[in-house]
Amino acid sequence: MMHVKQITEIIDAGATEEAQEALEQLLSLGPNNTAALKLKARLYEHAGRFHEESKVWDRIATIDREDPDAVAYLLRRQVEDREHFYFTDEVPGGGRRFVAYPRSLVQLSALGLLGCVTFLLTTRLSSLYPVLASAEIMLSTFGLLVMMPWVAIIAVYVRSIRYVAVAPSGITVGTRLRLYSFNWADLSRVCLVQSQRPKGPRLSLMLVPKNPATRPVEIDLTQNSTAIRARTYLLQDIARFHSEPEYLKRETLDLGKARPTSF
Repeated sequence: MMHVKQITEIIDAGATEEAQEALEQLLSLGPNNTAALKLKARLYEHAGRFHEESKVWDRIATIDREDPDAVAYLLRRQVEDREHFYFTDEVPGGGRRFVAYPRSLVQLSALGLLGCVTFLLTTRLSSLYPVLASAEIMLSTFGLLVMMPWVAIIAVYVRSIRYVAVAPSGITVGTRLRLYSFNWADLSRVCLVQSQRPKGPRLSLMLVPKNPATRPVEIDLTQNSTAIRARTYLLQDIARFHSEPEYLKRETLDLGKARPTSF
């Protein structure tokens, strides 16, 4: 019988099926083992099974109302409820549009501001260190600290996701330059794809068209990097208008030679 620490190591290694089996065995002996229940909630979150995750956290809160992790989750759920109110709006026909939060753009803008400040400090220091006043150094630092971040900001702004609209007829992903619109009947698969990376698991919504000439669209739904607010409600609307997404691991999803358009 594995203990919680061992199961945690298995999860970190990406062996989620093995971890799930070990957790079920552990919880069969101790149904109120909150440490094991938290790992179970973590597995559900990584897979995008947010409804099941919520049930597990509700159970933890029933066992221990003052559990700090359960309290933190409940607060996060309240934040998502507010995000659903502020970052979504209804569209004609009974659908809903989920406005994207430009997370990458904000981060790059902060980097660009820091680069500008650093460049200005460098020019001030040129009076103390004449080598900094040379044309080569000034042009190099300007290009590195000012131009490169702002070129990146423009590139991200142009191709960044603006919104996802879910309607009874289909789903639309809007960017600054174009719309990716699919009728539900034109999609062969709508799935939540889980992949393991060195810096942690990644969760994506994958829209796979029936037409092999049309590239799939992949939307990042990872908690700390997604541009989509109220992601639980997004998946609920997809299930309401189409069907519940499939839950897959990245290595089991065969896209052939098609490379998805990722956001």
